[in-house]
Amino acid sequence: MYRILKAYCIAILFLAPLFGADYPISEYFNILINDSKVGYSSVLTEKTIFETKTCLKETTYMLFEIKRFKDSIKMETKTELYFSEELEPYYFKSYENLTGQERFMEGRIKQNKAYITDKFAGKEEKKEFALPPGTIFAGMLDNFLRKAGLLPNKSYVVKVFDNSMLSVADVKIKINGLEKQTAGNREYSCYAIDTEMYNILTSIYVDKQGYTIRTKNAQLGLEEVIATEAEAKKSFSANVDILSDFAVKCSRIIERPGDVKEMNCSLVFEKGLPEGLNQNSLSGTSIKIIKENMAICTLRRTEFPVEKAAAFPIGEKGLEKYLKPSPYEQSEDAELIKTARTIAGNEKNSLKAAGKIVNWVNGRVVNKSFSSVFATAKETFDSKQGDCKGHAVLASALCKALGIPAKIAAGIYPVNDRFYYHMWLEVYLGNGNWAAMDPTFNETVLDAAHIKLVEGTLDDAGKLAFMVEVYKYFKNMEVVVFKLIYR
Repeated sequence: MYRILKAYCIAILFLAPLFGADYPISEYFNILINDSKVGYSSVLTEKTIFETKTCLKETTYMLFEIKRFKDSIKMETKTELYFSEELEPYYFKSYENLTGQERFMEGRIKQNKAYITDKFAGKEEKKEFALPPGTIFAGMLDNFLRKAGLLPNKSYVVKVFDNSMLSVADVKIKINGLEKQTAGNREYSCYAIDTEMYNILTSIYVDKQGYTIRTKNAQLGLEEVIATEAEAKKSFSANVDILSDFAVKCSRIIERPGDVKEMNCSLVFEKGLPEGLNQNSLSGTSIKIIKENMAICTLRRTEFPVEKAAAFPIGEKGLEKYLKPSPYEQSEDAELIKTARTIAGNEKNSLKAAGKIVNWVNGRVVNKSFSSVFATAKETFDSKQGDCKGHAVLASALCKALGIPAKIAAGIYPVNDRFYYHMWLEVYLGNGNWAAMDPTFNETVLDAAHIKLVEGTLDDAGKLAFMVEVYKYFKNMEVVVFKLIYR
């Protein structure tokens, strides 16, 4: 969930402030989830010198804390952007601390090329990639709109470099008419601005002087409201449980989900299908859209014949991305490679070896903790603690280390009469066959209570996509079960 919050706050911050030749300019905001304060953010824009050039420096800071059942998650970020008044990006540096998981990044941009140093999970990587001409920092859209002007009914598509994800993204902007907004004890006349980034839709309300007053993401229950520095920095407690608050209602109690052999259900959306949800986005799942507010899902527990599984390593063409290491699946790590080989022993059958890995990961992670939101495979391996994501990422890395292609699957899983966010993996067994397994519940054959919503690889952008694609379903959705068969 924290990546959604991070991307959401980026979308919020790039419109504050829009105008202001008199620097420095400082603003503060309260961050809310479902009307409860979870943190605050700030933006400071000032003039400075970078390598003898007069430029603007924008410093953004964000602090928030939420709960995941009994565990608290705290995230703190600070980013500095340096850019010319003509919006040419020069340099950035950023720091992120997610409940002890630290990441440092800095980068120089020269002649439409970014040169990045990324320090994460005990490793330092040098990266470089080209930026399309005219690309600006994500945090510079305020300046873009200052130059373009607040023109009702005007739309823009801006290409931005997201230094947190190390990727280039399109941001769609539409300026609407004036609306009344209340923040604190004041009423403001604001331009309503719709933005879309990473398929995250936000409504931003900007006053006539060009300052952001409020930002909303109704589907995720997220909001940011302008505040004084003292109000923003007031103490707050982590009283929002992100798992419980975003649980999906179910029409009946599913008592033994691990024993479900067959489940037929409907996904009913009270306010219509979520934005971007279509049959193409659901490829690779068992979900079929049948009308404007409903989809159906038919799931069966299926065992793959062991004798039909290929021997590993599997080198079929087109599977390279499912063998490639990621920042979270360090399958090239010497210790993980050695561990994977030890687990497999003399086994060469890909299905049996993957099953051994799933069993081993379930036993290795002795502390089924929710305190780490997205630990890497190596972090989970070392700490022996983690949630479903930690289990899936570690199992995926170990499979890749043996040459067994793996991908991550995410969706929802039932606990009593609610479905919660969940993650597992699928392994490739040759000849186009994939088998789903869940190390969290030690399942080498997946039960029929897992509802997959998205699948793919796990770089930074991919990780965000998993979060966004799954969480967008949670508001105004109910799972209606009409057939349930146990083993």
